[in-house]
Amino acid sequence: MNRQLFKYLLLAPVLFLFACVKTEIIPETLEPVLTLSPAVVSLSAGENFQLTATYTDALGESRTDLIEWASADATVATVSTAGRVTALSAGQAWIVATAPDRLTDSTLVTVVANSNAVARVDILNAPAMLNEGASATLQAKAFNSNNQEINGAAIVWSSSNTSVISVSPGGVLNALSSGTAAITATADGVGSLPANIQVLPPGGMSRSGVFSGNSGYTVKGTATLQQSATALTLTLGSDFMASNGPMLGVYLAKSASGGLSAQNSIKLGNLTANNGMQTYAVPAGVGLTDYDYVVIYCIPFNIRFGTASLL
Repeated sequence: MNRQLFKYLLLAPVLFLFACVKTEIIPETLEPVLTLSPAVVSLSAGENFQLTATYTDALGESRTDLIEWASADATVATVSTAGRVTALSAGQAWIVATAPDRLTDSTLVTVVANSNAVARVDILNAPAMLNEGASATLQAKAFNSNNQEINGAAIVWSSSNTSVISVSPGGVLNALSSGTAAITATADGVGSLPANIQVLPPGGMSRSGVFSGNSGYTVKGTATLQQSATALTLTLGSDFMASNGPMLGVYLAKSASGGLSAQNSIKLGNLTANNGMQTYAVPAGVGLTDYDYVVIYCIPFNIRFGTASLL
């Protein structure tokens, strides 16, 4: 065998692996996060309860000292600067935690007159989305402070936006126009947590963008994130084309540049082909507006081959 050819065959795998050895050294900015738990609390007058809240800033540091607390109805329940709730009189009050970056979260506190009174109402089967023109029937149950179901409790239904979703006395929803409405079930004056339901226009909703290459790599074509009432999918168009590279992945990301991590992105799968139309399922729980970029990413060397900004 020719010596030069033999040398090339030995080096070819190494050269291929280092085809995307260029790396991006860009400080990572995390998304600030505020969480509050539990979502609902039932108390008797005079009782106290400690809520749990965490706030992590853009540097990933815990700053619970920056959380501020407030009660929407201080005649029903108050809250201390440390998140400790004191129940005062029968009724319901939202306890609200706020943090920098305009973050808010809340807990619904119900103060009961006795252990047999309605302390909580749960909506059991609310969909997150409905197509315009669709209908669905909801169910709700009422419970006392001992977590025992109150059989025969009369449920009253309401919609925050009846032009988007109407709801009958029996809990039948009708999706009338695109938008969002909060559905609430009430028993003996005690309301449930609102069920926020989005109504999609005919054909669903989508966001699209066009790829541009990064650091000398070529990625072209369109990317479309499509939301239906049952699923969210990403489709790379028939005009899609990407440079070859070892272990390329398809990601949704929150930033336009820099390395990808579990905090700022989500992997949809390995790239199935370097050109042509292909579709990837987006995990349940991810919303249409949660991520603003589609990234073709060289996983072994942590570099973007190309990015599409979703509009």
